[in-house]
Amino acid sequence: MDEKPSYEQLERRIALLEKENDLLQKQCRCVTKEPIDGPAEKNVFENRQINLNQDGFLYESILSNLQCITYRCAFDKDWTMIYMSSHVDGLTGYPPEDFLHSAVRTFESIIHPDDTRYVTRVVNEAVKLRQPWEIEYRVCHKDGQIRWFYEKGKGVFDPQGQVKYLDGFIINITKRKEAELNLKESGEKHRILLEELRYHNTIATAIAKASSFFISPDKVDYQAILRIMGESLSVNRVYIFEIMDNGRTLSNTYEWCAKGTVPQIENLNALDAHIFSWWTNQLQGGKNIVIEDVANLSGQAAAEKQILQSQQIQSLVCVPIWAKGKKLWGFMGFDDTQKKRKWTETEIEALQVIGEMISGDLERNASEKRLEFERKQLLSIFDSLDGNIFVSDPHTYEILYVNKALRKYFDHELIGKLCYREFHGFDSPCSFCSNKQILEEKPKIHRWEFYNALMDKTFSIMDRIISWPDGRDVRFDLAIDITEKKQIESCLRQAQKMEAIGTLAGGIAHDFNNILAGILGYVQLAQFHILEPEMAEKDLEKVLEGAQRATLLIKQILTFSRHKGDERRPLVVFPLVQETLKLLRSVIPSNIQIKNNIVSKAMILADSTQIHQLALNLCTNAYQAMGNQGGVLTIGLNEVVLGKDQLGQEQNLLPGKYLKFEVSDTGPGIEKAIQNKIFDPYFTTKKMGKGTGLGLAMVAGIVKKHNGFITVHSEPGEGASFKVFLPVIASKLSIEKPKIKENITSYSGKETIMLVDDEIDILISQQRFLTGLGYKVSSFEDGESALQAFLNHPHAFDLIVTDMTMPRMSGDKLSKEILKIKPDIPIILCTGFHETFTREVALELGIRKYVQKPIEVGVLSKMIRDILDA
Repeated sequence: MDEKPSYEQLERRIALLEKENDLLQKQCRCVTKEPIDGPAEKNVFENRQINLNQDGFLYESILSNLQCITYRCAFDKDWTMIYMSSHVDGLTGYPPEDFLHSAVRTFESIIHPDDTRYVTRVVNEAVKLRQPWEIEYRVCHKDGQIRWFYEKGKGVFDPQGQVKYLDGFIINITKRKEAELNLKESGEKHRILLEELRYHNTIATAIAKASSFFISPDKVDYQAILRIMGESLSVNRVYIFEIMDNGRTLSNTYEWCAKGTVPQIENLNALDAHIFSWWTNQLQGGKNIVIEDVANLSGQAAAEKQILQSQQIQSLVCVPIWAKGKKLWGFMGFDDTQKKRKWTETEIEALQVIGEMISGDLERNASEKRLEFERKQLLSIFDSLDGNIFVSDPHTYEILYVNKALRKYFDHELIGKLCYREFHGFDSPCSFCSNKQILEEKPKIHRWEFYNALMDKTFSIMDRIISWPDGRDVRFDLAIDITEKKQIESCLRQAQKMEAIGTLAGGIAHDFNNILAGILGYVQLAQFHILEPEMAEKDLEKVLEGAQRATLLIKQILTFSRHKGDERRPLVVFPLVQETLKLLRSVIPSNIQIKNNIVSKAMILADSTQIHQLALNLCTNAYQAMGNQGGVLTIGLNEVVLGKDQLGQEQNLLPGKYLKFEVSDTGPGIEKAIQNKIFDPYFTTKKMGKGTGLGLAMVAGIVKKHNGFITVHSEPGEGASFKVFLPVIASKLSIEKPKIKENITSYSGKETIMLVDDEIDILISQQRFLTGLGYKVSSFEDGESALQAFLNHPHAFDLIVTDMTMPRMSGDKLSKEILKIKPDIPIILCTGFHETFTREVALELGIRKYVQKPIEVGVLSKMIRDILDA
């Protein structure tokens, strides 16, 4: 019989036990902090840790089964807990929620009063020296019993050297402490306890090593895991079975066998699960299968008993492996082919921990496959769309994603490039970029239209802030190519303009006839007063006034009919509505009374042509609605202040001051049934050939583009009232001073002027007038002869006045050729009407002045003198 161990022997055994506990703690840290391969794998580990945190089960499962508490606390007098692992409940009797942020109690409050000062001193000294601490102390369990804890921790410091947190872990060493006491009385008990602890540590070490494979970013090496567990637990065979074909078959997918044990993996594939119903029912019910002696299996497990004995299995333990949603995926087991065996709780728990890890890995793989499928699915959807989609960082402008529709515009990779450089060709962020707005208004959708000069296309754009997978806010853009739609809309607007001009044709003809009649009358009077210069001069002044009125009327018609884009500028609507009424007065039947309530002279940001068209359409509709029955046409222009309540459903508009343009009639009214259709394109109640049905649709479109809204009120038999609300802009209107009659002779000169025009009357009259002012004038009836004269004597001319539309060579081409020869020569280009050659184009070309015909000779002489003097 062995002698009772001496005190020195007991001390050595205790020291050995502590070393083994240290080894266990280091292995725990490997599981929870760094991969076994070391710091070089840190980034891989952190990426993997994200997945583990998302799965949730692995971290808590390992810590729970290792019977330890991990924590992070503040460095204050109460050690206020910021994080505690779930096993604190089992070790102290209190849930972690009690300690977090000292919600119910502090951790310091459960330390034995006799140990509190000692623990505080050791921790404070270790923090002061920036060293880890190791300490053993007693705590008061909720059940009133005393527990012994072993704690190891260290301080976490910021870059300035200040303590931020205390991190550590705690292990229940009550059994070890009791063993130490008991070992003093009985060496045999000490030896048994030591062996149990060694075996427990061996299993824990095996779990730690196995868990490291799940942290690896690569595919999990199940074969290595089975080997580690089999060797550590001294079993003969370790295996993983998968339940396949919707639960119909069982297959041995992984297997490890100890030396001398015959492998069975080839013989255990596609087994009929129905035959092993006892086995599968146990697992489906969430039970572990623990068989100490296969020979003692009951008759219900006859099929299982037969196949187990055919493999010389005497004892085994199996645990279920679950997939997401508590679906039985398979099972994992240990076999002992040498002896009957009593399986300990530690061994079964070890098998369960590995089974849970496998469940997590299965779920992670399933999630990755599902996410990959969803990613491909979304990419397929985005790439099938005709709309152009891209995602960018709203702070750095980096392009993060583009779909197939957008990629086709470019012959190079866009990801990682800057959006303003790739999409617009700019060297800095776009001045019109909506990033700031959508960041402030997220997650609100921002809609706008934009013409991209680089692509020569117009897009309808929807952008907003969305969350990117890495958690940051990014800009999502969907841009629909509406170039063709815009062209069609432009054609429709032009067609509707022509319809409106057709309506006004009678009024225009009436005004022109009146103007011409006045001109003819005063010309005849001038002839009659030819011998009375003062009377003749007054008659000719009236002729000139009539010609000016005709000029303004032509400009008005051209402005309204011109096919041009949206040119919004500060605009006073008052005179524009007055002009519209003046044109309509000649067309509207005399039995229709016009009531004028045009008051406001407020300014809005608008396109004058479109507002003119809006007013004309509403007024035309109103008087046509009254027809031959007559009535009252009321036109009003006033300012109103609208709040959120008055704006009602117009949620995109801001409260404030609005210009209200109202057109009312006393006609038959609009039926309720069709009031919601009147703004639809091509909807009309007029007879065939009497209208296109585009008038009100065009009005609604114009109002919307000008950030306003329109309402209609009508009752059958009581007429209709249309109200247009457009936002007012702040302005200071300058009062136009009356023109003072100028002395034309003050604009005389002696320079040489080239005059080019294919209209002989214009050419002769301007030549005679300028010659009379002292200028030397060379006249040409076409551009080619003028260019040849300039080529022969380029320094003979001081200024050029040319018409635009001429045979053989137009004015713009003549100007280009002359400016090539003499870039600084001043050119005045006169035009009656041209669709594409605008003032902006002329000035960009280098032409000094762009003048609309007809031009008074007095104005022309002043312009010439100003340019030459400059």
